Amino acid sequence: MIASHNDTNLLPMIEAVLGFLHTVGVNSVRLTLLLNRALLLGRLLSTNKFGSLEVPLNDFAADFTKGLEQIYHDASQAKLKENDELFVQAIMFSMDFGTQSVWNKLGCWAIRTQELFSAFISAIMNVRGHGLLRDVLNKCLIQYSITAVHTRINCWTVRNSVNDPQILPTPSLHVQKILAIYPNVVRTGDKVKRLPLHYATAASNAAFEVVMEVFEAYKDGASISDPVTGLFPFQLAASNDNVEASFSLLLANPNLVFGGSKVIEKKRKRSTGEA
Repeated sequence: MIASHNDTNLLPMIEAVLGFLHTVGVNSVRLTLLLNRALLLGRLLSTNKFGSLEVPLNDFAADFTKGLEQIYHDASQAKLKENDELFVQAIMFSMDFGTQSVWNKLGCWAIRTQELFSAFISAIMNVRGHGLLRDVLNKCLIQYSITAVHTRINCWTVRNSVNDPQILPTPSLHVQKILAIYPNVVRTGDKVKRLPLHYATAASNAAFEVVMEVFEAYKDGASISDPVTGLFPFQLAASNDNVEASFSLLLANPNLVFGGSKVIEKKRKRSTGEA
């Protein structure tokens, strides 16, 4: 229909349909309908006939992650395995057109259980690869620990044998799993040149263990200033009251403080006319 009709005539109808899908209460929307909506948006974008569709895509990102919150994780995991390409397309729309609130919801959903998390990461790697995995780590996962209240901690526990007691996992186990798949992610900047350590220290709710997991994987990152704020990771952590992480990062390179003092002293000498 899109190929055989005039674009001008179709646009109002497409906008009306997408607007209606957004107004349908998320409680009554099944995951299948949300994924079909992602398919429709993808096909509309591929025609290059209807502009950026920014508003419908913003609406979809919010609706998709809200829907994931309300769907039992087994159902969403089954859909993820059934059609990983379409599911990852929906994830990409959420990453590209969502807000931090959207990314938070996606991250919380992904770490509910270890099995769901593994399926989530496998789908991303199979369909899109390292670039999307890096963005999901930075914006959705690095802010959380798997020992937080929104996860099913019993699904992340470890037993060496059937008769052994359960061993609680480290809060950063989800980050460890990503580093095992993509070790160089800690050295890889995103579109704005930010590193995972910048995102971890800039997150107000990032656990100390998660920050240290990223730092230990790439210690030189502690000496690289954030291209967005101009602050070093220890300063970002301090600004978010993560004092323990800030102190640990500063110990990695105390010269960051000394260097700042020298710069200030040079400016003072110039202002007084001293050589």
